[in-house]
Amino acid sequence: MTERVCENCALPDDELLLVRRVYVVPETWDSPGSETVVPEPELWCVSCASQYPCEPADGDD
Repeated sequence: MTERVCENCALPDDELLLVRRVYVVPETWDSPGSETVVPEPELWCVSCASQYPCEPADGDD
């Protein structure tokens, strides 16, 4: 049996969340901020999902 691991930190975990990674670029004095959501969902542990920008994936992909 294959052990499930977080696709962000690679630690084994039984409780993984389906999320979409979000890349955030903060605004600066000469350019606006932006966010890019990666369309492919990933399985993340609760710790990573609470510390890094992401949004829940519906699972309808």
